[in-house]
Amino acid sequence: ETIMRHLTLLLLVFLAGCAAPKPMVDFDPSHNFSEYRTFAFISDNPLMIAEGLPGVSPMLEGRIIQITENILSARGYTRVSDRKEANFTVGFTLGGRDKIQVTSYPESYRGNYGSWGWGGRGYYGAQTYTNTDVRQYTEGTLAVDLYDGSTRKPVWHARAVRKITTKMRENPGETLRAILGDMFAAFPPS
Repeated sequence: ETIMRHLTLLLLVFLAGCAAPKPMVDFDPSHNFSEYRTFAFISDNPLMIAEGLPGVSPMLEGRIIQITENILSARGYTRVSDRKEANFTVGFTLGGRDKIQVTSYPESYRGNYGSWGWGGRGYYGAQTYTNTDVRQYTEGTLAVDLYDGSTRKPVWHARAVRKITTKMRENPGETLRAILGDMFAAFPPS
């Protein structure tokens, strides 16, 4: 029974750690967002790709633009073609870096004088060794910046950081909808 409780607790901690972190959002608290009605993208190619993400699909920018337009339109904003007429403009930055994850965990070894067990010498004759698992992965960062249309100054920033998985690479639209949806959940700031 005690082992089951420990395993259940370990599983709950693991599942909590798997939840995607919320994006970081920052904005100018003195800015009045309530007058915004229209938006445009900062340029014809509003996605700046920083170093560290080789092999990014050229279709990614179009997906990010379309998903962002859908989200903002659903919130009542209208996209305009002339950037000079927009209340705010939207730009994106995508970056990545290679990371290494090292995990160590104890592994029991059956000694000559006893059965399997944990804890080191003397506990049923077992010895405890450490097993180390090393994994390399890419951590991606997507930032969204909104600029006031009249002053051209930044007024809102959101940044999300995620471990890039095979599932994300195979279905980027689903991942982008979730990430951008989380980011724009905090827009406009109240």
